Amino acid sequence: MNKKGAIELSIGTIVIIVLALIMLILGIVFVRSIMCAGIQVSEDLGSGVKNQVRNLFGGDKLGVKCVGESGQEIKYGTGGRRQVVCIIKTDEQTEYQLRVKEVKSLSGVNTATAEKWIIDQDWKGKVSPGGNGAEATVLLLNIPKDAPTTSLKLTIEAKNTNTDSVTSHTLYIDIVPVGFFRTTLC
Repeated sequence: MNKKGAIELSIGTIVIIVLALIMLILGIVFVRSIMCAGIQVSEDLGSGVKNQVRNLFGGDKLGVKCVGESGQEIKYGTGGRRQVVCIIKTDEQTEYQLRVKEVKSLSGVNTATAEKWIIDQDWKGKVSPGGNGAEATVLLLNIPKDAPTTSLKLTIEAKNTNTDSVTSHTLYIDIVPVGFFRTTLC
């Protein structure tokens, strides 16, 4: 009879251990999903930045405005693709050509390394009048997860091909590491 009791105790212990491990795994998955959702919300602030650029125009101002110019502080996290966007408003159908003239690293990595982060650059297209303006992705960066804190200075040239007028825009963008939790959890 003692042997039967010992077997029942060991089976009960095994069942409790298995249930405890399942609960531990489910708890870790739950915490991970909450943490990653919070991080994703902070990354979605980029769309808020685009809306802020739209608001820089005011009601009736026309032309080209880009993120990171006019004293705006723009920060992009490491580990993913990040868009540098300009908003174009016109009062008539116009064709614009946006060109990245220079990418310069002010601190962090050297300029050659920062240029390797560029996946796509420049934009050309027609802009219709009215609305919130046309959104033009002038630069697409693929920033590595292990990139150090870096400050970039971008010079963008906007050409109105209908009038051949050219404007220059200087943008400042900071690249900041997103931290230990994001790189290990998400």
